Order: sequence, then C-alpha cells, then structure tokens
Amino acid sequence: MNYMEFMKKFLDKDISGVYLFDSEEDFLTDSIIEEAKNQVSIPDFNFIDLKGGEDYEVIKNSIETLPVMEDKKIIILRNIDLSKAGLKNYKDLIDHLTADIDNFPDYASLFIISDNPPFKGKFYKKLAKTDSLVKIERLDKNELKSFIGKKFTRANKKIKRSLIDDIINRFSYLNKDSEIKLYDVSNTIDKIIANSADEIVRPEDVKDQLDEILNLNIFNLTDALSSKDGKRSIEVYETMRKSGEDLFMIYHMIIRQVRNLIGIKSLTSRGFNDTFIQKSLGISPFELRKVKGFARNFSLEELFSLHDTLFDMEVRQKSGAFDMDLELKILIGKISK
Repeated sequence: MNYMEFMKKFLDKDISGVYLFDSEEDFLTDSIIEEAKNQVSIPDFNFIDLKGGEDYEVIKNSIETLPVMEDKKIIILRNIDLSKAGLKNYKDLIDHLTADIDNFPDYASLFIISDNPPFKGKFYKKLAKTDSLVKIERLDKNELKSFIGKKFTRANKKIKRSLIDDIINRFSYLNKDSEIKLYDVSNTIDKIIANSADEIVRPEDVKDQLDEILNLNIFNLTDALSSKDGKRSIEVYETMRKSGEDLFMIYHMIIRQVRNLIGIKSLTSRGFNDTFIQKSLGISPFELRKVKGFARNFSLEELFSLHDTLFDMEVRQKSGAFDMDLELKILIGKISK
C-alpha cells in the first residue's frame, strides 16, 4: 500500500501486525512515527522506539508484553539497514520475524523502518502479499502543490497558486535526479510563513526567503558556468566555499547540469520536441527553457569531455587523497574556456 492508504487505515486505528516501510521520504516516515506517539495515551509503556542493534529477544519481549491500560501498543524498529548489502547483519532478526508474522498478537503493531531501501527478498515479498508493505514515494506535482498549500492554510495564510508554482520551480524537487527532499521544502515554507507579516503572502515574502534559504548561489554558479563566465563562476564558488557549503553537493549539482546539457543538446539535434525532452530528462518547463539556452555555448564533444572529467573525479575520490576544493577550481577553469 502507499502512504495515503496506510495513513487512512492508521488514523482509523485499523492496523495491527508487522509493517515494513520502503520509503523515499524521511519527512513522511517521521510523520508516521509522530502519529504513532499521538495514538497512545501512555507512551512510556505502549510506544516502544527501538533504534537498531537490539537482538530478537529484546524485540520479542516488547511485542509480547501486553499494553498498559490500553488496547494497543506500537513498536518502532529503526536505524537498521535491510538493504541487500546490510541484510546479513539482521539475518537472525528477519528469520524470526518471518516465522512469527502469522501469529503476531492483535494488540501490537511493529513498524520496521530501514535506513536504506529494503532488499526485495523473502521477508519483503511475504509482507507485500499481506498488504503490510508500505511504499512511500516522492510526491508528484499535484501532491506537492497540495502539501505546500496545506502548510500555508494550517498557518492561516493565503497564497496565490502562481506563488506555489514559483516555489516548486525554484526547488526542482520534481526533477528526476533531484536531491531536494520534502524536509527541505517544509523547512523553507515554515520560514516563509514565519517571515510573512500579513495574512496574504506576498511575492517578495517568497522571493526573499527562497533566495536566503535555498542558497540560490548554487543556481547562480551553474548559470555562470553554463554561460562560460569564468570570473563570475569563481566569485560565486568562493562565496559558497567560504560560507561552508558542502563541496560535494556543488560537485553533484555540476554533474547534473552537464548531464542535462548533454541530454538537451543530443535530443534537440535529433529533432525531438520540448515535451519529449522535458519528460525524458525529468525536468520542469522552466528549467528546460533555461538550460536549452545555455546548450548553445557548448559542443557535444566539449560536454562529453567534461562528463569524462567528472567521472574521473568520482573515481579518484574513492582511491586516495583528494582535494575537492582544488579539483573544483580546475573544473571551473575547464568549463569556462
């Protein structure tokens, strides 16, 4: 089941047994944990939060101990890695849970939250068959609009739909390879609300906070690089470095920009229209128009050469001493030639 289906059952108090969460959004997973705390009247006994490392006997004891003065209890098991690589560390736990699922007490609910996407093995498939696998995916465009709109409404703020669209476009949350998470969106909306003096949110309220919180220097940097403006690129980069920006985040944003430039230039040269290109690359119409203009500044040969350089940087990061600051400055010089 998906997040909305699970939450409907959860709020109706129509759940029990073992649930495994395959989540792409920590914000939504954490909202489930918060709701679990709210659903019990005596959390000291009926809300058990186990954070990795426990052997099965500890978990079994939490399950078998009856709830105190309530009909239900909820056990959270998190900070564990059930991915293919990490699963071997929890073999005993998973084997026992797989064997006990069918006889799980009605008064208990066990929520298992893996730090990484869980391996689709026997345990995963067994829970999927019983509708006890909860897949939490990133929000689509309509869901994201609704999420942002409701946050303003709950704060007794009114905002135009066009401003919500501006927020979505500036975040690039919907882009296929976006590293922006729902927490980033939520925290920024909270700042916009906190700094909006009137009931009706003004365009400048949105712009001011997005400029400050999103640190649009990263977009200023990719724009300057795509324009081959070396002086501006190094100025923006130095501002970001001195303010403590994550240099690896900058590196990954440059990778994304180069890949988008390659995709747009390749598909345009083959005669594909904007709708096809946008869908293929998973970018917004706003970003497509913007990057399409930059694509004229590069040949495909240049872009593939830059991509090779970026790949070489990734390999060397893993093989020994690597000075990301120096490497990025060299990269900026190469892009700006």
